[in-house]
Amino acid sequence: MLRFHRDAAGDPRAHAGKGRELLARWLESDVQGSAASARKVLAAIDKVAAGKLDDWERTGNAYTLTLAPDGAEIEPDLDEEAEPLHLSLAELREAVVGWVEFLEKD
Repeated sequence: MLRFHRDAAGDPRAHAGKGRELLARWLESDVQGSAASARKVLAAIDKVAAGKLDDWERTGNAYTLTLAPDGAEIEPDLDEEAEPLHLSLAELREAVVGWVEFLEKD
């Protein structure tokens, strides 16, 4: 479960349940406050899920996101010890939709 809020500086922040912390950090550092960037990820998820793309990859500030028909992987680029997070495309889509809704509600 993800929870969103803005910090004292007004920056968007995400908090995730155990095992999903990497997802929250990816939203904060790589998607950031850009609903447009999040929509690009959503479009890629939909294309991969529909079979219109075999895969899709994007490297951001601190993570590489890889989408494939069997799911998504968020891999930390700066922490060689950290394990990548594997999610279904539906799980990632739900998180990104929630982030967009949070960003646009202001």
